Amino acid sequence: MSKKLLSKNKTARKLTRKEKQRITIANLALIPSVIKNYIDTLVKVYRPTFTYKLKVEFFYYIITTIIKRQNTYENKALENIPVALNATILRGIKSDYNEYISWLIEQEVIFKAENYEPGHSSNKYCFADFILPSLKEDSVSEIVELKALESSTITVVRSIQESEVYEENKHLLKWFNDDLEIDFERAVTYIEDLSYYEGEIFDLSHKKVHWMHQISALHYKAFYATRNEESDFRLHTVLTNLKKIFKPFVTYERQELMGYDLKNSQPFFLIFLLDSIINNNSRIDNIIDRIYTKRIYNSFMLQKLREVLSTEGFQKEYEIFKTWVLNGEIYENMESIMNPKKHLGSYFANKYVTRKKVTEKKKMDNVRALMKGVIFTLFFSGINTRNSDYKTFKKAFPNLIGLIEVFKMKNNADFSKLLQNIESECIIDFVSKKIVEEYPEMPLFSIHDSLSTTEKYAHILADLIPKYIFEYTGLVPKIEEEKWKKYERQTDYKKKVELQPEWYAYNSL
Repeated sequence: MSKKLLSKNKTARKLTRKEKQRITIANLALIPSVIKNYIDTLVKVYRPTFTYKLKVEFFYYIITTIIKRQNTYENKALENIPVALNATILRGIKSDYNEYISWLIEQEVIFKAENYEPGHSSNKYCFADFILPSLKEDSVSEIVELKALESSTITVVRSIQESEVYEENKHLLKWFNDDLEIDFERAVTYIEDLSYYEGEIFDLSHKKVHWMHQISALHYKAFYATRNEESDFRLHTVLTNLKKIFKPFVTYERQELMGYDLKNSQPFFLIFLLDSIINNNSRIDNIIDRIYTKRIYNSFMLQKLREVLSTEGFQKEYEIFKTWVLNGEIYENMESIMNPKKHLGSYFANKYVTRKKVTEKKKMDNVRALMKGVIFTLFFSGINTRNSDYKTFKKAFPNLIGLIEVFKMKNNADFSKLLQNIESECIIDFVSKKIVEEYPEMPLFSIHDSLSTTEKYAHILADLIPKYIFEYTGLVPKIEEEKWKKYERQTDYKKKVELQPEWYAYNSL
């Protein structure tokens, strides 16, 4: 078939045994128009012959799932990276799902990554080189319904109110309604005009595909909610995926939104975790049970943790680190240890890219961003990392890093999951519920470690967040205000050149 046709135009969590019989997916999904039109045309002209009755909606589901999985926190660069598809869900929708995937590969819509190892990793897919240029040129999406995919094992929910996590998180999810809006036309114009973003000046085209998907999901009310108890336990919605540069365009009941973030949230919850172990605080027991088996935690980890916690060396390090965190000055104090060097007005961090298996330099506009990256490396990298920042900080705080490594003894990802679970239980299940009990009429939205509301209620929220974080943790938090409408948008490329000509001289080489 001629390829000229193209030019014309809720990820489920890992299920328990009882839940495996029923899987929930959202009815409304966003698919790029250029891909939908291409698939529709091919199906009409060369209708595929599958084992069972063809359901074109399944093609839409596969495409939208790839985009959603590419459009995640892990894919910060918003690249066309290969992502895994949940075989349990695919099989629940259509037992002949491999025929659909193979057909999309044959038509050069997607391709399977070559680094798949049977028994060691899942099949991963991304968009094919043939489809990619047209997708970048025309990233307009349209909404499709997936009700036809319902089966004996699949429930297709019509709204966020029917999602499996709605009742437990109703106090936050009920505000995802017609009053939550985005100024779509202005946001689209902003995307089209943007030529500079976080140090990149040449090719933002695939980022713009993801950005269009983010703002379209909000504009078309394609609301969804997921919360995976076996992963980070965070509440994921269209707002948690929305880039900060689009916050100025979002309103609720035509009112501007105000947010309040917990400053240094991951280090803050590390302090709470360690204090809880030291003081035998049972509040974290159920969270630890989600991440570690009782046999491993009680037989080895707890003993090792208490050994380290009781040493004089650890106590001295911990007193310093805890003071930095609770004063909200951890990143500033870390600068004296890391001693970062500036080059042509910017800082550069070494970042190991697992997918490419190389270390790349990433430009940072300020030392705070650089030190924040160091903290994430300390917390979430592997024990055997060769990262120079990790080694430098470990020399200064050997006992603290040694203790963190105990939490990573079985799996490097366990520690990040532990902190994220603590954060989620604190903010979602305690703080926000306490606030709603007092002010049920207050619109309330969560984005991981922050809560937002309309300007009318902002002063109330500012007072209640630290109050209830303290009640949960026994620690006094530092809170930062964020005015969504006043968010400093990305400086465009021309302005960047005007302000920092030396930056241009370096980046244009």
